[in-house]
Amino acid sequence: MSSYCFFTPEAQTLAERVGVKDIIESFSESSKKQTYVLYRPLSKEDASYDYDDSFIIFASGTKPCFVNIGNDEEGFEDYIEDFIDDVSFLSEKFKYRKKIGRKKHWAELFQKCHYKSIDFDSLLIDRPSDKREADLLTSLVIGSINDVSKIDLQAESLLDIVKSKIVLFDTDQTSFVFKTGNSKKFLIQGLAGSGKTELLLHKLKEIYSNDHSARIAFTCYNKILASSMKNRIPDFFDFMRVDRQIDWGNKLFCFHAWGSSKIADSGMYRYICYKYGIAFGSLQSGSFDSLCQRAIEDIKKQSLVNGHEYIFDYVFIDESQDFSDSFIELCEMVTAKKVFVAGDVFQNIFRPIDVSVARSDLVLKKCYRTDPRNLMFSHALGMGLYEIPVLRWLKEHEWDACGYNYDECNGKAIINRDPLRRFEDIPEDYKSTAIHVVNTHQSISETIFRVVENIRKKHESLTQGDIAVLFLDTQNYIYDVIPELRNIITTRLGWDVNVSFETKQSDSSKFFISNINNAKGLEFPFVICFAMDLHRNPSFRNGLYTMMARSFLESHLVLGNPSNNELVRALKNGLGYMNDHGCMELRIPSPDEIADQEDLIVWEEKPSIEDYVKQFCSSKQASPRLVAKMMSRITSIIDEEEYDQAYLDQLLELEYSRNLKI
Repeated sequence: MSSYCFFTPEAQTLAERVGVKDIIESFSESSKKQTYVLYRPLSKEDASYDYDDSFIIFASGTKPCFVNIGNDEEGFEDYIEDFIDDVSFLSEKFKYRKKIGRKKHWAELFQKCHYKSIDFDSLLIDRPSDKREADLLTSLVIGSINDVSKIDLQAESLLDIVKSKIVLFDTDQTSFVFKTGNSKKFLIQGLAGSGKTELLLHKLKEIYSNDHSARIAFTCYNKILASSMKNRIPDFFDFMRVDRQIDWGNKLFCFHAWGSSKIADSGMYRYICYKYGIAFGSLQSGSFDSLCQRAIEDIKKQSLVNGHEYIFDYVFIDESQDFSDSFIELCEMVTAKKVFVAGDVFQNIFRPIDVSVARSDLVLKKCYRTDPRNLMFSHALGMGLYEIPVLRWLKEHEWDACGYNYDECNGKAIINRDPLRRFEDIPEDYKSTAIHVVNTHQSISETIFRVVENIRKKHESLTQGDIAVLFLDTQNYIYDVIPELRNIITTRLGWDVNVSFETKQSDSSKFFISNINNAKGLEFPFVICFAMDLHRNPSFRNGLYTMMARSFLESHLVLGNPSNNELVRALKNGLGYMNDHGCMELRIPSPDEIADQEDLIVWEEKPSIEDYVKQFCSSKQASPRLVAKMMSRITSIIDEEEYDQAYLDQLLELEYSRNLKI
């Protein structure tokens, strides 16, 4: 079966009956177009029709086509009319009518044919606005609802076209939302930007809308992410027109993993302890892993006496790579029906690819945030693929798990990624990545401004919020450069500037400047990354990869004072080859070089905030009560994954002094 083709069971049965399934799959595979073969709209479960011998094909960039496999023309026409009426209902429900008008304006896009005369070439759409309209109709029927206020049907410039691209679930994503199998645990692995959290939200919406008796929990490790999700869920439900009111704390829960002893529903583990009447372990009681293992044993013992009860019907676990197996096992133990687990297959390019990928129910290999060529080169920068020795080399199955096509030719590795619909309008010769070096007669801020000016010249519809400047180094010099750059942007362009480590928030209407600690989860059309040099420190290289992959149109790397000019030339040559051929041609490291990778890497991993606070308090010989107060205070202020060590040191001293005075 083609990885680009999705069939509903009824439609697949009909297509197989008349022998056209292979024809449809061949088209989707050869054209690399997401193709959906349906009997009814997936997003309208109550839709029913009197005619059973028809299905409809939706494919990106083509006119939707009803296919008749029977001989009842009148029944076929009734089916078409009823289906279009259902699409019209969905258009009204999700407010698409404001953009595409009433059905009389778009119904003519739909075509019909007999199964013996399917001709995909005749369905191709030439006019860009009609393509976008057809894609919007497709998004309606497959439930991949877009914010139509952000879609410009008449977009002409490349920037506006990419901004206005309609998001469609791919076949894997569609299968997850509407079909998830019978096993109790469903494991999703995918790259950052592959849509894992969005899929969990869609599945959560489907269950909450249709199973009114279900008790559902959404959890993740990070407090800030959990808080963000609790705000995001109501907005998502409103956007998806969920009629049912959210019953927080009864039918729907959203909390981070651990929790506080004082509040029963402050965390997943805390709530489990409360509901089962077992001891709650604080940070002083041991690691989270050991506490989850203890909770599992306590519940097992209790179940032997009283029988086992479930406190949830469904549990959603996001960012599962942050958890030990014991937490996921604990969640599964307290859940009656299904546990959905989503994790990042490649969160850190220097960590082994998660062995659980082989056991995953769904592996999302496509990154929808970043143009494939930019993602390839971002990985190459991070892993040192153009350097001797390389910093990281993947095994063939690992390349595959990360969405790469791997081949070898004439002693070289040929690596590429499949094209993505979101970026299909970008010309093949478009340079989505560039490397710049600061001129000896020019300041850092002036060089960055020159890059900004070049972007402005190429894109007339550019707005000030389209660009982000991200400083990758942690040295103090960046806090001298950033005010200079802000002043230049403000005085010469008249733009508003958001320096994120000062405001601690994002603002899509302003020019964005940030250090590496305050850009997680954001994306921009244009990203400019600055570093003085390409250090081989793994932490720096991982940050380089993640920040360069924050753009969906262009990424620029600006180097201040590179120590290895040969490396810069090699990178530019590799980038040129990729732009010309659409793939990377790489030297294959020797077995010894690959085996020595771990010895080459000196991993400077930051301790967790909890461990850091414990170390600080231990050096002060603080009492257990003071340790607990410090832990509670610090973890409520600072994000676990993005903390700045210098800032944390200052905060610890201030909080310690403040508590001594109390």
